[in-house]
Amino acid sequence: MRTTLSHYLGFRAKQIFRILKDIGLGHLIILTPLFFIAILGVLQFILTSETFSVAACLLFTLAGHHWNRKDRFFLEQLSLPIFIIFCLDYWILCSPFVACFIFWDKWQNLLILGIGLSLLVLIKPSYHKGINKKTLHFFWLEWIPIELFEWRTGLRKNIGLFSLVYFLGLGLCFYPITTPIFVFLMAWVATTFFQFFENKDLLLAVNHDKKLLQKKTIGSLKIFNILLLPHYLLFIFFNPQPIYLGILALVSLVAQLILIFSISLKYKTYSFHEHKVYNSFPLVIFVACWPIPFLWPIPFFMLFHFWKKAKENLIYLYA
Repeated sequence: MRTTLSHYLGFRAKQIFRILKDIGLGHLIILTPLFFIAILGVLQFILTSETFSVAACLLFTLAGHHWNRKDRFFLEQLSLPIFIIFCLDYWILCSPFVACFIFWDKWQNLLILGIGLSLLVLIKPSYHKGINKKTLHFFWLEWIPIELFEWRTGLRKNIGLFSLVYFLGLGLCFYPITTPIFVFLMAWVATTFFQFFENKDLLLAVNHDKKLLQKKTIGSLKIFNILLLPHYLLFIFFNPQPIYLGILALVSLVAQLILIFSISLKYKTYSFHEHKVYNSFPLVIFVACWPIPFLWPIPFFMLFHFWKKAKENLIYLYA
């Protein structure tokens, strides 16, 4: 039993390191301060929340994840009973919240969470065998132009996680700090859409008028702001104070500049012989300069330089 448990913990640790490796060092550096701010927001939410609300949110989130798990067949091949694996997964995920419940004497939340998890681990998710992608037709994504294929593929691949985070952001709009963080986080997520290069034929087809960079930038900004429009409106409704509106406007502007820079970075480094952007360090520098006002000229200069080089590279590739 002890050996099996150690194997399980080692397996989960390898999964975590693999995820961190896929995210990349540059994006991790960007996410670290956001993660710290998010922790402070969660701690405030736990401390000021009503009875059962934190436990209910946790159980709702975990239940959605549990129902969509695709590893049931694999987990049933292990020597540990599947309900024990589910129990370990969810209690480890909830351990920071459990520590907060104990520290702040939130015993009702702890009791509800314990009962909910005990029932949840007994429910086996359905098998996911070869889902027919033709039946999984996200019709609304087809309205996105073909030159913005990054948004199509990015949203389609992450529709579950995106929906969860999106509606969570909507539900927390009454907190002044939530929407600015969410806008910045959405911009960071969107930069990952532009990590991969399209093939040569698609590039030449959509760049026939030599305006691919402009069309992709304007179209991406339209999609970004349309997606975030409900968050903007709810934030204005709950937080109409001028200082909060100014902060949101500033963060939204920076987020859109980050999006433009990620597009410029992609096409500056685009090559028919590569399949993705390997060096994201310029993006890290671009983002890291914004918290310090006297460094703001640097990202503007970088944006101008990378945009110019991207246009030159596209002209060279099309020639």
